[in-house]
Amino acid sequence: MSTSGQGQTRRARSQVSTGAATIVVPQGGEMSMDQIAIEKFRKNLELQRQDVWQLLGQLEHERRSLDVDSTQDSADRCINSLSRESLFERSSQLRTLLRLIEAALRRIADGSFGACIACGDDIQDRRLEALPWTQFCLHCQEVIEEEVGAKLSRRISSPAAETWRRAG
Repeated sequence: MSTSGQGQTRRARSQVSTGAATIVVPQGGEMSMDQIAIEKFRKNLELQRQDVWQLLGQLEHERRSLDVDSTQDSADRCINSLSRESLFERSSQLRTLLRLIEAALRRIADGSFGACIACGDDIQDRRLEALPWTQFCLHCQEVIEEEVGAKLSRRISSPAAETWRRAG
């Protein structure tokens, strides 16, 4: 997966459906190291997806328990409001992670897992092991983060922000 050109070879192999997922199998029928590694990633991603669904269920249960509580004074209402915000933020983060995991599983199914969706180069094995749902190689991820950072800094460059910089 980490050397150039393997992505094209990996994607050119035939696919066999096993019910739960599609496994890419080479012409001879035996799984190569790439297929074994991809199958390991698939199983890991499916376990992570299951964990995320479980956590989302727990957060939903916590949210419902906040709805049932009858708050009596302003301090209780404030704490309830902060708890709801925290639950919403955690739920939002988990749903984003779930979308990334499901996209990675689709890439495994269509044979494009391990290839950067921006440039097509192979994503390094170490990066995939750390973030198996990643869509981008390290170079493309850095470019994206630089662009987002530049856009954010332009937004912050308002007259009020300029005043605060001079005051600080």
